[in-house]
Amino acid sequence: MSFQLFDGAITVHTDTTPLALDEDTRTLYNRAITDPSSLTDAERRIITHRPPPEEEDALCQAACGQSMSELVAKAIHNGDALTYNEARLITAGVVRNQAGRLLTERARLSAADRDLTHRAAAAAMTEEMKAARTSAQAVQYRWNMVRIAAAEALSDDDIRNIRYAMRVPWQEHVLSFPEGTVCGLVLFYADVPEWPVFKAQIETAVFHGLHYKALLMNEAAIAKFTLHRVAVADTSVGALPSRFQTMRDNSEIPTGLRSDCFLYADEEALRSREEPRSYVWLCEPEETAEPLKVDIKHIAPTLFARLTQRDLAGEAKREPYRHTSELGLLHQAARHSRNAEAEPDGIWPPPSRYM
Repeated sequence: MSFQLFDGAITVHTDTTPLALDEDTRTLYNRAITDPSSLTDAERRIITHRPPPEEEDALCQAACGQSMSELVAKAIHNGDALTYNEARLITAGVVRNQAGRLLTERARLSAADRDLTHRAAAAAMTEEMKAARTSAQAVQYRWNMVRIAAAEALSDDDIRNIRYAMRVPWQEHVLSFPEGTVCGLVLFYADVPEWPVFKAQIETAVFHGLHYKALLMNEAAIAKFTLHRVAVADTSVGALPSRFQTMRDNSEIPTGLRSDCFLYADEEALRSREEPRSYVWLCEPEETAEPLKVDIKHIAPTLFARLTQRDLAGEAKREPYRHTSELGLLHQAARHSRNAEAEPDGIWPPPSRYM
């Protein structure tokens, strides 16, 4: 069967030729259902499509740094600590793309053979693996609920910008920091009645940005990301750079946070909490360019990835973008940003095609 996408630009061919279980497989599956205790470990692995132990452990080790037996033990005894990737290895297996291939093959079986396949797999699964899968599925469910909430809050342009940012090796960079250090930015704010509502908006926006692409996120990197909030009496751009420099000189900024720039929320930013694109300001004391409006949905990962590129070498300082991330160039990109009425709003980031 074939079907076309994008007005015929792409043709997808799908094999729908019926498949049937051979007699040896059908016999094994029936024995698994009627007498599961008679199965050897090798037979259980055949039925549940798991590689031999040595191969499975090697693939699992390469994917998450643990053997499958260690991962199963973690899922049973500390399931809430599973990462999304670890949960996926338990539910989908360690063989790349196997889950999708098996689903396609089973769709080509008769209803009777498909039912037999599912019943045999359930019967052949060990109690330990069943318990591990239950924990893993709970982790995947939580991530999926977060992803759905993020998708509802993000526009198509937002999603494209996040996907671009995830192509920057910012996670690998921050995970190379010494243990116990954080990453992120200082955020200055005024402790006024409007602040708690805006603070909650910012926290939700950052959470959505860091959890939209579960497979691409390292939870250790998420745990490191911090907005170090500092209450100040004066949020004017005239006062904050010197305050930031004093904090930096006195080692008051937690190790790992950006020391070249900071965020702040002044009265104008607070008023933006009622607008479709709420923003904070990005300021760089050593730069002559004026502060930049940054959409709170893109503090992380988009802005932080771009700032991290300053610390990288070679093409990594720019790719996958057209330009590097100096403040003046971020302003240049923001000129392409438009509000719902197609009027320039100067809020960074613009759609990814202008980055």
